[in-house]
Amino acid sequence: MPLLSPSIVLMVIGSTAAQVAGVSIMPYTKGLTAPLPTIAMFLCMMTGVGLLARLAHSGVNLSTIVPLVSAAVPLAAILIGVVVLGDSASIAKVTLLVGACGLVLISSYI
Repeated sequence: MPLLSPSIVLMVIGSTAAQVAGVSIMPYTKGLTAPLPTIAMFLCMMTGVGLLARLAHSGVNLSTIVPLVSAAVPLAAILIGVVVLGDSASIAKVTLLVGACGLVLISSYI
């Protein structure tokens, strides 16, 4: 993996933020029937995946970046769902999800 340059760190943050934005917009698409939220969600998700492609092209190992982003996006989406959208979150649910994401991160280093 190349040295963590500022551009790589910004691309990781940007990819994660774009994907979280896309997931957060998803409820407003009304099952992909509302055109503007659907387009916004699509653009956000494609930006996030596009940045992942650029990271892979710059030499970042997929076995490192994909688990990292794959763990960060659901956790951030859960936080937004609970804080902004009023979703319920039991302690058991949050503990299991955080534990699962932790295992995904650990597995990327084994």
